[in-house]
Amino acid sequence: MRSFSVTVQVEVAAHLTETFEHIVPIDLVSIFKGYGPLPAVKGTQNQTGAWNAVGQTRTVILSDGSSAQEILTEYEHPHYFSYTVCDFSGVLRFLTTSARGEWWFESNSSRSVTDIRWRYTLNAKSIFAAPILWLIVNFLWRGYMQNVIMLCKKQVEHNFRSSHG
Repeated sequence: MRSFSVTVQVEVAAHLTETFEHIVPIDLVSIFKGYGPLPAVKGTQNQTGAWNAVGQTRTVILSDGSSAQEILTEYEHPHYFSYTVCDFSGVLRFLTTSARGEWWFESNSSRSVTDIRWRYTLNAKSIFAAPILWLIVNFLWRGYMQNVIMLCKKQVEHNFRSSHG
């Protein structure tokens, strides 16, 4: 099956550990605001744990009434975490079997800066779904992700400035 990936990155003016510890358990509602026809996150339900250990799960509720399951698949404090998204109930259930999100955090030791890289890979459900998924990934998903990562940056930098005066 075909997979389609998008990677976005940003530099955050905050220490590595603080950046990682803010972003991993972040309130999804505060960063996934929707993008064009792509829905916003309206909340999460049934979360197991603090979202800091492999195997923890949650249900993500979207503004179009659909949902998806997330499973934390890797957690390497403070450098990397990944998750799988599956069991889509909305339109994506016709296009993708699952998705994988991966976040890397790297300290720039010369300054109090953290480089963040986020890759999201969607796996096409069939050869018929692949061209539609390709269009979504290349024309909508990248913009959605760019908005999300910039909201993450804004939150982390605000919290870092507040705590380090």
